[in-house]
Amino acid sequence: MFKSWLTFALVICCTITSIQAQANIYTWTDENGIVHFSDQPHAKADIFPIDVAPVSKPPKQPTNKNSATSAQGNNGDSRHLLFDTELPKHAKPSSIQIMSPLHEQTIRNNEGIITLSAVANRTMDKGHTAKLYLDGKAYGKSQTRLDWRLVDIDRGSHQLQVKLLKYGKVIASSEKITVFLHRASRLHPNRP
Repeated sequence: MFKSWLTFALVICCTITSIQAQANIYTWTDENGIVHFSDQPHAKADIFPIDVAPVSKPPKQPTNKNSATSAQGNNGDSRHLLFDTELPKHAKPSSIQIMSPLHEQTIRNNEGIITLSAVANRTMDKGHTAKLYLDGKAYGKSQTRLDWRLVDIDRGSHQLQVKLLKYGKVIASSEKITVFLHRASRLHPNRP
């Protein structure tokens, strides 16, 4: 007897979950002219039935072992690698911008310190790094942070630029900015 009830309950559960669910949306306009939407009935509401399809898994993407976009893992499985050329057409191109210091800003620091911060429209996740260029030459190593502290920089004008890299390839560059560093003279350190 118990087995027959269990079998019956199992069949009913499977049937219910395989049928598409139907829900209603209720909409009405109040006395102030505001349109309301709800899943709960209302006295003045118009009913809009909607069909809710059961949740299904997305189809697997075929992998081509001869393609440049596939790679063989350590355990023999193939995994798909996403390259910049496969980004959706609506995706914005990568960009990076220097936020501080400003273009043609004068920095007064007797120790020759310039603090720079930048912002990118991409998260600095796996493979993304940024590199700072001072007067056209790389300054330090690539890093995942977007702030730098340049030390012992000679006084005078300097050009700064930041480049956004993905696996070592430049994917965006900031505009070059010029800053002016003022340091006290070594000949007359007490001058105002």
